[in-house]
Amino acid sequence: MAETEPAGHGVAAEPDHVSTRLVTRFGVILAILSVAAMLLMAALFQFLDRGAERRDVAARAFAGTERRPDRLPPPPRLEVYGSRHWQQFRSAEEARLSSYGWLNRSTGAVHIPIERAMDLIAQRGVAALPPAPMALPAPPAAPPFTPAAPGARP
Repeated sequence: MAETEPAGHGVAAEPDHVSTRLVTRFGVILAILSVAAMLLMAALFQFLDRGAERRDVAARAFAGTERRPDRLPPPPRLEVYGSRHWQQFRSAEEARLSSYGWLNRSTGAVHIPIERAMDLIAQRGVAALPPAPMALPAPPAAPPFTPAAPGARP
């Protein structure tokens, strides 16, 4: 009986090599398809982006929120150069606090340097404040609310 059986276990094995040509073709085709898919996606995104931009322009025009360079935004406006504006404001205030000048010529109101004003206050004192106005009496309180008994007529 051993003479009629073929040599080995009787199971056919896979070949021990893979076709290089087949693997190379598969890789090239896969690379070409990947590049084609990327190009198609880029074209699709460009198309959708252009459509969205057109819709955005139309929506801004409809809402009236289109930015016009000749118009200033409504106040309060942000300061672009905040530190420079603050320095200009402080220097103007310092100049006013250290100089003489008119506040209102018709009424004779003037401003004097702060140091001179403090010296005058120290010499002369401050006038007494006028008495505060009397407060008006509070209105009488309303009577508390009492609910009506059931079945009672108003």
